[in-house]
Parts: sequence; structure tokens; C-alpha cells
Amino acid sequence: MTILRTSLRNFFAHKGRMVLSGLAVVLSVAFVCGTLVFTDTMSTTFDKLFADTSANVTISPDDEENDERPSTGIPPTLPASVVEAAGKAKGAERAFGLAMSMAVTVVDADNKNIGPTTGAPTIASNWTELDERSMKVTSGELPSGPAEVAVDADTAKKHGLKPGDELRTIAAPGDFTSRISGIVTFEATNPGAAVLYYDTAVVQERLLGDPRAFTNVAVMAADGVSDELLKKQVLAAVGKDYTVQTQAEFTDELKADMGFLDVMKWALLGFAGIALLVGVFLIVNTFSMLVAQRTREIGLMRAIGADRRQVNRSVLVEAVLLGLFGSLVGVAAGVGLAVGLMALMNSFGMNLSTDDLTITWVTPVVGVG
Repeated sequence: MTILRTSLRNFFAHKGRMVLSGLAVVLSVAFVCGTLVFTDTMSTTFDKLFADTSANVTISPDDEENDERPSTGIPPTLPASVVEAAGKAKGAERAFGLAMSMAVTVVDADNKNIGPTTGAPTIASNWTELDERSMKVTSGELPSGPAEVAVDADTAKKHGLKPGDELRTIAAPGDFTSRISGIVTFEATNPGAAVLYYDTAVVQERLLGDPRAFTNVAVMAADGVSDELLKKQVLAAVGKDYTVQTQAEFTDELKADMGFLDVMKWALLGFAGIALLVGVFLIVNTFSMLVAQRTREIGLMRAIGADRRQVNRSVLVEAVLLGLFGSLVGVAAGVGLAVGLMALMNSFGMNLSTDDLTITWVTPVVGVG
């Protein structure tokens, strides 16, 4: 007990000599915790986005056939008859077709590409009730004819676009010109993509090359019908020539395609590991110097009866105190670092809100550990 009191007294009496070691602990923990909070927050954000924009059951073209089909620049499609069949399935309230292509290039009046430069896609789609969950019209109106298009607000702001401006869409079936009818704003996460909405017939004819084709079919469940039950009924109605997924299965597949999150996480953790390794050497060197400087103090402790084990324990108690305080500060600093990374991503066109800040129990445990 005397040794513990002595260690505590030494620690608080000589805080200055612990600054370098404490800073090494704080930085190492901050990098690790900041990475975990940032990637967990991004996962939470995209989970919410995918859940908001997914139907109870989604029908897609068969995956195996798509893998064997040569690339034409036109996404795989399914016939409009699937929409009708799915809508008649037992337990289905309604079904509607989704028409979308990411194999497009859109340029403004100066022939400048308005697509993102960060690697995110340009998404051309029809507007459905699923979009109403994550988007709202903030200027003008939705497209209602073959020569109109709506643009997301972030893309419009970045390129100085407004209702009335003309855009040219270039796709595999050909290119065409549209006038901006309205601006739509993300109410959820903006994944960084350029999003454009056309009339359904325009997407089908000019992007998919088939006036009766859809890329997916969304099926909404009637009250009291589970997604699993609805999936079984839809399979019975449309047959097994298509991929039928519940909302959970569909969102899991979308999340699996977000492989860059794992790459980003491990890359950042790699930097954190380097910081931790440097911190270890700094801490060891600092404590070695501190012990050397305290030769007289340690000798006095031995002279009054402290044995070698008690002296070692005294130094270890100081190390534990330093690690604990430094780790707690590092966890808090890591949260701040994550918020800073979110702000950085927002400057590149993503919309990551601190409302979705995710701090799981793993983060402080790993940080302090």
C-alpha cells in the first residue's frame, strides 16, 4: 500500500516528465479509435441509406446468367411482365419497376463531364416512391417528359447547374439532350455519386434499349406480411428464373459491394499501427531515462527496506496510470479525429452527419487495451 501511495505521489508530482510518453499513448489510441469510429459511422450511414431505399422484396435478373453474358454497356434487365406477376403475388400490396443505369456519361453545355471525380458513379434512374424516402424536390419539378431531367443538389451546386440548363446524356444506345426540370436534395446520405432522374420511358428506351425493360422490380408487402413470407409468395408468382431477395438480403449484398470501406479501415489501421509502434519505442526510451534519472530516489527506497519487486511494481504502477489516463484522452481524441475525417469526406461530396456518429463498445475497449 505504501508503494502504491508513493507511486501515485511520484506520478502527480512529476507530470511533466510523462508528457512525451503520454502524448505517444494519446496519438496511438486516437488513431485506432478514430479509425474505428469513422468506419463504423460510415457503415451505419450506408446501412440507413440502403434500408431507406430498399423495398420489402426486390427482384433482379439472374446473377449466373449475368456473369456469362458479354458486357454491352447496358445493364441486365427483366421484362415488364415480372412487375405485373409480382404485383399479383399473395401478400404483395403493390409492385413497381426500377430502371437504372450507371454506364452513362453526362456533360453540360460546355461538354464538361458533371460526374464525380472521386470514383463514385453517375447514376441515371427513374423516380419511384423509394426515392421519396431519401430525396426531396427543392427546386423546380420532377421530369415529366422525354426531354427533362432532375439533378441532385450537390452535383448542381458543384457545376453551377439550375433548372432550364441543358445536359447531354451519353450511353450505349446513343446520346440525347435533356433540360433540367428540377433539383432534388438528399435527406439521407449522399454517397458521393452524381444522381439524375429521368422519365421512366426515357431510361427504358434510351439507356436500357428496351421500352418494356426494368433493371429491378420492387415489391411492397401488405400489412402483417413478413419479408420472408412475401419472398416465398413472389418466387411462386414469378418463378425461379430471377433473383428474389428480402430487404435484409438485398442490403447485405449492397454492403458487400462497398469493399472500399474495408480497404479504408485497414489502411487507416495500418497508419495507426505505425503510430503505435513508434509510440512503444518512445515510451520505452522515456521510461528508461526516467528510471536512470531516479537512481538516487530508487536507492533511497531500497535503503529504507523496499525490495526489488516493490521498486519494479512502483514503476509499473506509474506506467499503468500513464496508460490509463493517456488512453482515455486518446479515445476522446479519436472521436474528434473521426468527426474531422467526416468533415473531410463531406468536402469531397459525401454527406456524413454526426447524428449517425457510431461508437460501439469495441472502440474504447480496443483503445484502452
